[in-house]
Amino acid sequence: MTIFPLIWSLALAFCSWKLAKGGIESHPEFIGLGNFLEAINSDKRYWSAMGYTWLYTAIAVTIEFLLGLGLAILLSFKEFKGRKLFRIAYLVPMACPPLGVAFMWRLLLHEDVGVLNKILMAIGLGRMRWMTDPWTARFALIMVDIWQWTPFMFLALLAALQALPVEPYEAALIDGASRWQILRYITLPMLKPVITTILLLRTIDCLKLFDYVYGITRGGPGLSTESASYYIYLVGLSYFDFGYASALSYILLIMMLALSMVLILRLRRGL
Repeated sequence: MTIFPLIWSLALAFCSWKLAKGGIESHPEFIGLGNFLEAINSDKRYWSAMGYTWLYTAIAVTIEFLLGLGLAILLSFKEFKGRKLFRIAYLVPMACPPLGVAFMWRLLLHEDVGVLNKILMAIGLGRMRWMTDPWTARFALIMVDIWQWTPFMFLALLAALQALPVEPYEAALIDGASRWQILRYITLPMLKPVITTILLLRTIDCLKLFDYVYGITRGGPGLSTESASYYIYLVGLSYFDFGYASALSYILLIMMLALSMVLILRLRRGL
C-alpha cells in the first residue's frame, strides 16, 4: 500500500504525462531529468512557494518550541494550580482536524464579520486586512499553526521534564546554582534528544503545509501565501501535469530527508 505509490510517483517524475485536450496521453513519455531541470532552472513560482514554506516553518516552529518549553517549565512546578485542567484543555486544538481548523479560522479572520476584527474595533485598534494584505495573510497562517501545534511541543516537553532524574537538580541546588543555570546546564542538555525529535517532527509537518493554505487563503492574496505543497497540488490536480507534479514532490522530499539527516547526525554526535 505504501511502496507502490512511492515507486509509481518516482517513475512519473522522470516522465511527461499530462491531461491534454483530447484526454490523458495514452502512456507516460520518458524524458529523463527534464522535469527536475525545469523545476530547478525555470520555475520561479515553485521556488517562491518554497521560500515562503521555509520562512513559515522557521517562524512557526521556533515560536511553538519557545512557548511549549515555557509552558512545560511553568507547569512542571508543583505550586502551579490547575495543572491537570490546563493540560486537558490544551489538548483540544491538537485534536482538531487541520482542515476543520482552517475553515474555523477563516471565519474568525473574516474582515467584515470575523470575531477578531470585531474585538480589535471594540478596543479601538481598527480593522485588520487579514486576507487582503500579503504580510498580514502570512502572519495569519503562522498564527493558526501556533495555536494548533504549540500543545504538541508543550505536552512532549512536559512529559520529558517529568521523567528527568532529580539527583542532578538536588546537587545543583546544594551548590547554589540559580534557576537559569539549572535550565541552561542541566535541563536543556538532558532534554536534547527530545528537543531534536520534536523539532524534526514539527519541521517536517510544517514543510508539508497545505491545509491552512487551502482552507484559509488559497495561496492569496496573489501568490503571497502559496506553499510548496499547495503549488504541487495545483500542478497535479488543476493543471493535470502529473509527471511534473511528481518531480516537484520529490524535490521537496529530498530537502526534508537532507534536513532530517542533519538533525539526526547532530543528535548522535551530542549523545
